[in-house]
Amino acid sequence: MKMRMKTKVAALFLFIGILLSATIGFVTYTLSYRQVTASYTSRAHNSALMAADMLDGKNLEAFLLYGADEQYYEIFERLQSLKRIYGIEYLYVVIPSVDYNKSVYIFDIYTEVNDPTLVYYLGAIETDWDVYETVLKTYLTGVSVDSAVITRSIYGYLASAYAPVFGPDGQVQAVVGVDISMDVILNNVRSQAFQIIVAALILNALFLIIILFLIQRQVLSPIVTLSHHMKRFSAEGDELQEIAAVQTGDELQDMSESFNRMVGALKLYIQNLETVTADRERIATELDVATKIQASMLPSIFPAFPHRPEFDIYATMIPAKEVGGDFYDFFMIDENKLALVMADVSGKGVPAALFMVIAKTLLKNNAQYGKSPKEVFELVNNLLCENNEAQMFVTAFMGFLDITSGMFSYVNAGHNPPLIKRADGDYEWLNTLKPGFVLAGMEDMKYRQGELTLQDGDMLFMYTDGVTEAVNPQNELFTDPRLLDVANRHKSDDIKEFIEHIKAEIDVFADGAEQADDITMLVLKITGGIQ
Repeated sequence: MKMRMKTKVAALFLFIGILLSATIGFVTYTLSYRQVTASYTSRAHNSALMAADMLDGKNLEAFLLYGADEQYYEIFERLQSLKRIYGIEYLYVVIPSVDYNKSVYIFDIYTEVNDPTLVYYLGAIETDWDVYETVLKTYLTGVSVDSAVITRSIYGYLASAYAPVFGPDGQVQAVVGVDISMDVILNNVRSQAFQIIVAALILNALFLIIILFLIQRQVLSPIVTLSHHMKRFSAEGDELQEIAAVQTGDELQDMSESFNRMVGALKLYIQNLETVTADRERIATELDVATKIQASMLPSIFPAFPHRPEFDIYATMIPAKEVGGDFYDFFMIDENKLALVMADVSGKGVPAALFMVIAKTLLKNNAQYGKSPKEVFELVNNLLCENNEAQMFVTAFMGFLDITSGMFSYVNAGHNPPLIKRADGDYEWLNTLKPGFVLAGMEDMKYRQGELTLQDGDMLFMYTDGVTEAVNPQNELFTDPRLLDVANRHKSDDIKEFIEHIKAEIDVFADGAEQADDITMLVLKITGGIQ
């Protein structure tokens, strides 16, 4: 029995449509899942480190012995604020048993309820815990897992991360656990993938019906007529002309009439195109002016201090959009004290640029009043928290260099640690004493100040996370280890060549991928005269 041509065509288009729809849905879900997990694992890891930093130096075992006190409740409230800011599902602090599969809770921040009898689980014991081995490993080694762990359990999809908490004696005394739920976003990803599949199937079915109808009615001639006019219409330089409607009494006639309506609409559009183009040019011009204004706020003349032989500085900022939220700054506080600032505002674009202007101005103004870096951050943090309805925040690193002695005093608010290279050595990470909480994140935060001595030939490299979190087409990050390796391969460069080589390495790694975040870098070199 022979199969009719219409049936063959229908079967072929049906098969292709189903295959194409399934492929589109699978690719959409896979790419979205990778992006979601990468974002959530990074957030879980960073929030675990911040929670551990809040507890660093606290004698947590004393709470088990003597019970909750005022300090316990204060820590609980800060952890609860961190949980709320970072969208954490579960946040807890436990002491795992080395010999038994159990852990003792110090904190269990799982709810926003303010009744202490409902939220404080001091001394509670967890047994037969499915993540016990991971928690115990973190407790014994004192090293946090490099990235969060994705798990699927009765609690749903979770991005979990663990970080050690060090006691007053420098030994690990507890482990912070952070779980961020991904159920809602993954459900949305699945729903979108399913909707794409359904839409593709519907479009395929409609297309199949139209093809079969046209074959059955033998409408090749009207199609050829329409095709001829459309070719003339699309030919370069051809005048826009309407065509005589195809009198078939079906969809082809509607198509020809729609074609004529489209020609009329295009004529009207062309008439208004000059006005629309002028508006777009005005917006582009205003953004260009904003870019120039932002660039003018950052020091850009190098050498920056040609009259000071003791040091040399070079810096650059490359925004991801027309304007960005990163900024750097350097200025003399007095005759013998140099201030350095590297900061990154949350978000990108115009809102981040506006917040950047405020933060940069407050940091510079307060630094020039003779305050220490620690005092400047504590004051500016409270000022930025005022009326911060947009809930934006700033990660920042600030250091003061005493040019006469080489003493460098610094403080870190949740920012990437700088790299330091001694005169005859390699680059290594500067010990920033565990980064403090971000600026504008929470009022009355206290920051710790570190100190070291810089000598002739030493170099300090400061940067924002747009460097280490640059991505390539495979959605891989540039990473801290790669940055350290690149820096040491170019450690003999002068400061300008050093930054240019770092940027070149990032471009090679990105391989054409769109820049996702602002890239800002600054290098300080001690050139002579410091004992």
